[in-house]
Amino acid sequence: MSQREHWRGIMEWSFEGLPLSSPCNQACKMYDAALTQVVGFYDDPLLGGLDGTFKSMFASDPDFVLGRCLEINMMLVSALNSPLANPQLADSIATLIKLSNESKNLLDREKSHIEATLRFTRGDLSGATQMWEKILLTYPTDLLALKTAYDVYLERGKPRQLRDSVARVLPFWQSSDIPLKGYLHGLLAFGLCETNFFDKAEAQARRALEWNPSDGWATHSLAHVFEMTVRVDEGIKFLEETEDKWKICNTLTRHNYWHKALFHLEDNNPDESIRILDNILVPQLKEKPHGLDLVDTVSLLSRLGIVGPEEKSYKQQWESTYQAVYPYVGSRVSSFQDAHYLLACCASGNESVAESIVASLTEQDHLFVIDKKMVKSLFEALIAYSRGKYGEAVELLLPIKYQLIALGGSEAQRDLFHQILIIATIKSKSEEHRKLAEHLLIERENLRPNSKLTAGLLQQLNKSSESKDNM
Repeated sequence: MSQREHWRGIMEWSFEGLPLSSPCNQACKMYDAALTQVVGFYDDPLLGGLDGTFKSMFASDPDFVLGRCLEINMMLVSALNSPLANPQLADSIATLIKLSNESKNLLDREKSHIEATLRFTRGDLSGATQMWEKILLTYPTDLLALKTAYDVYLERGKPRQLRDSVARVLPFWQSSDIPLKGYLHGLLAFGLCETNFFDKAEAQARRALEWNPSDGWATHSLAHVFEMTVRVDEGIKFLEETEDKWKICNTLTRHNYWHKALFHLEDNNPDESIRILDNILVPQLKEKPHGLDLVDTVSLLSRLGIVGPEEKSYKQQWESTYQAVYPYVGSRVSSFQDAHYLLACCASGNESVAESIVASLTEQDHLFVIDKKMVKSLFEALIAYSRGKYGEAVELLLPIKYQLIALGGSEAQRDLFHQILIIATIKSKSEEHRKLAEHLLIERENLRPNSKLTAGLLQQLNKSSESKDNM
């Protein structure tokens, strides 16, 4: 069933101050349908999902420029392989370049979108986001510009820009005639949460869910609030009570289950986390996994290795994960993804492949370019950690602790690397590192009061200290 009964055609887009140069009403309607599915993280079955919507759009008007920009932007944001290795993406880019050179009736806004998207394809992320922000100055309700800039800010580890890009335009969406405005509250909620405005984030997420209870991103944003404020019972209850609403949200469905698994880990209930791992995350790897599926599975397995039952090895799950990850090793898309792929290589006994990821850092840049020196330190630290060289891991991880935000992703996702640092300090033979472990745990307790997970890590430290004293 569609979440919308009416799609905007030529006239409606024009009335909203967002005119389109296409003479085809059907193409304009399919553009609205595609935008709606992108921001809603769902596939409309009546349209054949997002893929079917694009096919219908381009069958109606092969020269529909903003549709081409949207398609390319989404492929780049969700890429698993290098854009250079994606024939469909290469064809779409070539088509867009041709349209930009040959189309005579393009509007200024459409020309600006073409320029922004082409900068994106060249890896000029700063230039691309500047172009989208410039578009929003004149057209603050342009969802294509807003959503793509938002996604790039997320991938680049720019939470303040992500937050502010939505906050600046939200007042211009207050007209009751503008569709999709409820989604902006969910987008803003995540930015507020990532910059530690938890009360405001919760209010915005709940407002978004009043507009649309099936808003997967708002659901995800509220889960982040519960995660960061250690409101475990509320988080589990919320996700269970709303499960029938967010289960339509393709990749976000599994990601919200990942959040539920984290709540159970925090609640010292790893069996429920393992159930989600075995019944939801790992099986998806045998289908057609999204990059987020790979990251979430690696992340949960790694966390289970830190705070889960000591007697479990997860050997079979790690092997399945490695088989799913291997085709994308060294894909040069995202250092954030590669860090997780490297963990899968190490945990499955494929350290030589992990080492190849480190070696390939010098070959070419990621699409989402960040500090290579920092990334190399992180990757080498993860390999050292997997080999039991905990002191070396600490010396590599500690200096980059506050640089890890540049990896992108969320604070909850990057917390895996902070947990690895803590475990490395606990297991290091250095007395200085063990003192550091105590301080890191004090820091963690101050940021996340009454955390059972932190208490468990402190128990590991105390047990380790007692063992050393008895030697």
